[in-house]
Amino acid sequence: MTTTTSFFVFASFTCLSVGVAVPAFAQVSDSQRAGARDLFKAGDQLQRAGQFADALDKFQRAQQVFAAPTNVLRIAECDAALGRLVESAEAYREVLRTPLPAGAPPAFQAAVDQAKAELSQVEPRVPRLTVQVLPSRVQNPQMQIDGQGVPAALIGEPMPLDPGVHKLAVIAPGYASTEQSVEIKERDTKTVAIALNAIPGVTYAPATVPVTGAVAAPTPTGETPPPPPAIGPVDAGPPPKRSSAGLLMGAHLGYQGVSGRVPTPGSGFVSPGEVGGGGVAFGLDGGLRFGRQWYIGLTLNRANFSNSNALNGAVADATSNTTLLALVGAFVANPDKVSFYGELGLGERWFDVRETGTSGGVVDSKLFNAGEFALGLGIWIPAGRSFRFLPKISFGFDSFSTSDATGSSSGSSSSSTIATFTMLSLVGLYNLDF
Repeated sequence: MTTTTSFFVFASFTCLSVGVAVPAFAQVSDSQRAGARDLFKAGDQLQRAGQFADALDKFQRAQQVFAAPTNVLRIAECDAALGRLVESAEAYREVLRTPLPAGAPPAFQAAVDQAKAELSQVEPRVPRLTVQVLPSRVQNPQMQIDGQGVPAALIGEPMPLDPGVHKLAVIAPGYASTEQSVEIKERDTKTVAIALNAIPGVTYAPATVPVTGAVAAPTPTGETPPPPPAIGPVDAGPPPKRSSAGLLMGAHLGYQGVSGRVPTPGSGFVSPGEVGGGGVAFGLDGGLRFGRQWYIGLTLNRANFSNSNALNGAVADATSNTTLLALVGAFVANPDKVSFYGELGLGERWFDVRETGTSGGVVDSKLFNAGEFALGLGIWIPAGRSFRFLPKISFGFDSFSTSDATGSSSGSSSSSTIATFTMLSLVGLYNLDF
């Protein structure tokens, strides 16, 4: 029990014992006031001992004798301790709605302030249950929760309930009655679907009376409806339809760089920076998604590089560009949500190098080509039904033969050299589901 609560106990006893006159609250005799004081004192002792059910009874009796916000505050605290969160929240709100007249005891205002603080802690704990009745065309459904009728307007809407297991019962004209149990915990937001089964060959008039007592479908004279099949709990309605295949078409834009060694027509194998180590890349993409998570398609990519370093005495600078055509196979973890994307590719890369002489004329140019193995990683981002965005990084590994390059400036005696083309890009795709 906190110091503030102890103050409430003392103040409440004092208010009842000295007979504070508060016109907004019930006028009681001295003997009734003394009885209310004793009930509050007994409830306080039981609450301190953790006997919340007995304490709740004492505070409720005290409130019946002498209405005061201090009593209702204790009622709310006991309800919360017993797991009666809906009742607790309502009791706290009752304290906040209580008008305090001029001259009200300070303990009453303190009770209002404490109720406001404690309500903010209880409200998020209250679970909510949404009940959907299937099929949606059912007319005039009537529902009970734990034997209590529920207004039809609340069907399909979130309803605050206490934590625990609750028994749901639904009846509708022309359908067999259905019962289902559902468990909800503190802070849960749960949806359950109750499927009703039509009774073959039986026509019902619309129901005209509310559901009371045990739920049972109206039975026409001379006919007994079959018992309903058992229906297990359903936590959500039917999932949305997911496409297993689709056509994807689009384009990409990004930056491509190269590392390793690259061939030149007159200077042998050189570092990529000597003929242009990177530049803007763009291209087209298209393919087919199948088996829901798999994709196969083609990608065409182009990038332009430039450089102004002198390669040798006869060559002032060089420029290069590269083109790739590849077949790509990919895996998308979940095509309907933001998810992982991974790809492997096989293709052919063309690397065009042009060397310019010191006099300004072209010394030599040559188009080299090599097979490429590629891999890529990205994030698949759906945007509605029609568009997909894919930021990704990809790596292409190419082996250029020494026979492709002349000269010996590289100083390499190996029969081939590896160049790695790395690209950061954003792919935009138009999606057409099948």
